[in-house]
Amino acid sequence: MSFDLELKAVAIAQAAKEYAYYERKSSGLGERFIAALVEGYGTLKQNPFFQVRKAPYRYLKLRKFPHRLIYEVQGQSVIVYQLRHTKRKSHRKYGP
Repeated sequence: MSFDLELKAVAIAQAAKEYAYYERKSSGLGERFIAALVEGYGTLKQNPFFQVRKAPYRYLKLRKFPHRLIYEVQGQSVIVYQLRHTKRKSHRKYGP
């Protein structure tokens, strides 16, 4: 069963900002970040039922990067609201 993936504009902007940061830090690191992000999106399309932290929002931690996707499952759709750094202050709406 495959789910539809919808990315909010905030999540796209945050991903672009993190990509730019990692590319400035080390050439090629931004590309590895994008690969981890795409892998996370693929995981959500196949099986989005990960932990619920603050209902109805769920989290998926990216592999090898300190970021997580904050998303919600609505029927056959997965809506990605944010890409959050795990070491930064949490968002009131989406939880820790």
